[in-house]
Amino acid sequence: MTGRPHQHSALRRAFGAAFDWAIGKKAVGKDAAGNVYYRWFEGSGADRVERREVQWVTAYMYYDPKDIPSAWRMWLRKQRDDPPTDEEIQQNAVKEAALKSRVAALEETERLRRLRQQAVGTPDQHAGAQPDMARFLQQMAVDKTGGAEAGAAEQQGRVDADDSIASPSPSPTPSSNFKPETWRPGS
Repeated sequence: MTGRPHQHSALRRAFGAAFDWAIGKKAVGKDAAGNVYYRWFEGSGADRVERREVQWVTAYMYYDPKDIPSAWRMWLRKQRDDPPTDEEIQQNAVKEAALKSRVAALEETERLRRLRQQAVGTPDQHAGAQPDMARFLQQMAVDKTGGAEAGAAEQQGRVDADDSIASPSPSPTPSSNFKPETWRPGS
C-alpha cells in the first residue's frame, strides 16, 4: 500500500496492505500529483459491486478534492468505465491551458471596453443600466387616456371637437348586477 500516509505505524501499514490484498484491491493508475487510484469488487454473482477510491499522496486529511483531474474524478464517480490514460490526461491539460488563455484574452478585451466606455462617458447597457422613468410615466399616461392613438394625437395637438376617437367599451365592473353564464356539460 504505497499511497497510505506515513503517520501510521509499520504494523498498521502492513495490516492495511494484507487487507487490501485479501479483498483484491488493485492499483489502476496514478495522476501527475502522485495520487494512486484503486479498484476492487465486493460480493459475488448478481450482488457484485465495484468500488473505487483514491489514496492521497498528501498527509491524512490535508488534501483538496479539486486537485483530482477531471478524468479521474469522472472515473471515481463511475461516469466512465475505464480509467483515463496518460495521453488522455495530457490532451486534457493542453485543452485546459488553451481555454485559460482564451478566457484571459476575453477578460482583457472586456476590461479595455469598460475603460473606453468610462472615458467617453456612455452608460454601460449591460451592467446596471437604469430605466427611463419619464418615458415610463409618459407611456402610462397614454394608456389611461384611451389607447396609443389617443395619446399620440393629444401629444401632437391634433384632437379637434369634430374628431371623435372611439373609446373601448367599458369593461364590466364587479357589482351586484353581474351574472356569469351558466356552464352546461357538452356545450
